[in-house]
Amino acid sequence: MTTRNDRFGCLAATLSAISLLAGCAERADPSVSGRMLHTPETFTGTSTASVDGDGALVLKSNHGAYCSGPYTQKPDDNTGEIVPGGGTPKPGQSGVATLTCQDGRTGSVLFLVGSEQAVGTGMLGTDIVTLTIGE
Repeated sequence: MTTRNDRFGCLAATLSAISLLAGCAERADPSVSGRMLHTPETFTGTSTASVDGDGALVLKSNHGAYCSGPYTQKPDDNTGEIVPGGGTPKPGQSGVATLTCQDGRTGSVLFLVGSEQAVGTGMLGTDIVTLTIGE
C-alpha cells in the first residue's frame, strides 16, 4: 500500500533528478587547449571547474598522450603592484594545475584568471606548455 508520504518522496526525488539533469544540460565543462613550446604537440580537453573555481583538467595530446590533474584557485598577492594614480591594486585570482601524463611526464602550470578565460604557462616534462581554459 502506497502512502501519501511515499508518493511525495518519489515526486521529490523525480523533481530533484530532473533539475539536476537540466542544470547539467545548461552548463558544459569549459574547454582546454594548449601547446608545447619546443615540439609540435598540442592538447585539447576539458576542465570540471569553471574558469574561477576548483576542479580537474583532463587533456589529450595530438600524439596520443593523456594528461590530467587537479586545478585549484589561489588568491593573488598584489601587494607589490604599482597602480597608476596611486590606488590600491585590484584583488585577483591565479590558478595552479598539477598534471600527470600516462607517458610519465609530470608538471605544473600557473594560470592568470580573467573573467572568461584562464591562461597558464608552466613545465610539462622537459618542455614549456601553455594552456587556456575557457573561450
